[in-house]
Amino acid sequence: MKQQFISFANQKGGVGKSSLTALMASYLHYLTKLNVAIIDADYPQYSIYNARKRDMDLLEKDNYFKNLAYNQFKALNKTAYQVIISTPDKAISTAREFIASSSKRVDIILFDLPGTVQSQGVLTTLSCMDHVFVPLVSDRLVLESSLAFAKTLNEMFVAKETIRLKNVFLFWNQVDARENNHLYEVYNKMMHEGKFNLLNSKIADTKRFRKEIVQEKKLIFRSTLFPASRQFTKSTGIENLFLEILKILL
Repeated sequence: MKQQFISFANQKGGVGKSSLTALMASYLHYLTKLNVAIIDADYPQYSIYNARKRDMDLLEKDNYFKNLAYNQFKALNKTAYQVIISTPDKAISTAREFIASSSKRVDIILFDLPGTVQSQGVLTTLSCMDHVFVPLVSDRLVLESSLAFAKTLNEMFVAKETIRLKNVFLFWNQVDARENNHLYEVYNKMMHEGKFNLLNSKIADTKRFRKEIVQEKKLIFRSTLFPASRQFTKSTGIENLFLEILKILL
């Protein structure tokens, strides 16, 4: 496949973009033959980079996860993917430098960016993606902001000959099973009329997204060193989303 740059992006915080970035990177890198890297340009919090540091610290303290990492390395014959910090305005040059210095081909680089287009370099970096995936939540103000964000990307960049960005895709995240399905039908109709690209997959709302590794039960939800447990990815709809995205990338 062609080497691709992708990003889960939104101009609103709290919609799950960093969690989804880490989850997808781990899913692809550890469960497929693809080689992945993350450019963490979500300055100044660097949540994914800091998650990697916590994961490495856990390996030092817990023999169960240390052995799990060793067995995974032997089975896959590949090490953990790289998480490289940068800033939004330098994210693309950081990625290109990493690609040039890597001894192995990097198939997909995921970019984690600040949740505001006001940060210097965010829009320019997004224009250099192959695809942008925008998570939506059913809060009216957040949804309106997200649609405005997607519309801006479409109008400024998509289908422009000199711009790399090919598509902007939207999908529902944090879907509460108790919410009225009619509400989503109304929103979906609105997006269809606005000619937005809406993915079929929906991600269920769960507090597990806020967890990383639960040591006492040896369960993995969000990790940069291991894929999330299959039970978690299937029950939340994450696996369906990643498979849908993978079809787009391939």
